[in-house]
Amino acid sequence: MKRNLNISAKEPSWKLALMNSSVLSAKPDEKGYLPSYLDGIFPTGREAMMPGGKFYNMFDEGKGGELKPSKVAGNIIPPKACAVHSSSMLAYNFFHWISSKHPFHFSDGKTYDKVYFEVKMPVLKSHPNSPANVDVVLVSDDCHCMLCFESKLSEYTKHGDAEFKPAYIERKNYYNNHFEDSFIDYIKNFQNVDHAYNDGIVQIVKHLIAITNLHQSNYAMTDMLALNDFIEPDVARKMQEAPLNIKFANILYILGAEPEVVPSSQTMSYLKLLAQFRATACFDDMIWQYFVMPNYAYNYNDMLAIMRGQMPDGLTDYLEARYPHLHSWNDETYPIHRIG
Repeated sequence: MKRNLNISAKEPSWKLALMNSSVLSAKPDEKGYLPSYLDGIFPTGREAMMPGGKFYNMFDEGKGGELKPSKVAGNIIPPKACAVHSSSMLAYNFFHWISSKHPFHFSDGKTYDKVYFEVKMPVLKSHPNSPANVDVVLVSDDCHCMLCFESKLSEYTKHGDAEFKPAYIERKNYYNNHFEDSFIDYIKNFQNVDHAYNDGIVQIVKHLIAITNLHQSNYAMTDMLALNDFIEPDVARKMQEAPLNIKFANILYILGAEPEVVPSSQTMSYLKLLAQFRATACFDDMIWQYFVMPNYAYNYNDMLAIMRGQMPDGLTDYLEARYPHLHSWNDETYPIHRIG
């Protein structure tokens, strides 16, 4: 049954839809924050997100500060994870179930039985305390394959300029990365796009630097494991035995536009920006071929279709109720994910 919150119509329709979800365990406030982040998590996934739970420290100590309140202009802002539109909790709800008892068979033919969240990956060796923060990392059963997903729910509706710090154009700051010249050339010529989520592009580039570091530099791998002490010793050892097959992709929640059930203009704008980046970023071809998934802008609609039949009982229904815009889009009319 839908909740009737009488929330101000000033909130965008996609946010109102999330706030009115029937499966939330508590009523969100007028800005869309729940009393506890646990109120927006699938019931059987809550224990692992309590203090001392399997995943709690990943989020509590993550670079994003998902479980910590903040202060803005003297006002206390609830933790990001309490928001009904939290992209980190969206990722958690979708992926937390993956384990050796419930492995995930992905479309690449591999089996993934380990999941980590808020994984810190070193970007520049000169700045070890400024790593990239990858929302979801899946590791295969043999520990030789890694999938890295950057999760977005509504972040891409925030437009503005972004920039790289000067350290990113100095070769001495890089690990032993064969693609450093390619990255440096791109960063030197980086230009913001008007009325776009440019932070998303900067973030992608940093993630690609970090991922290619891990594949080529033992020092980067050692630094990554030191930054993420929740990775089990046996898994860490196996990851170091052979070069990792690492792939990256964005994964987006498609915001719906009301009253029609179509992707919103913000969604289409960001997908256009991603397509433009893919077409114009003159990286070494090997980066796109070996380190980026063929479909580098997945959406959660696609992921749900892949996961159906693999998820624990009740999770599919929960996700469809928790995130109302998980529709099966008509790809011929709205080609929202064929970027590659």
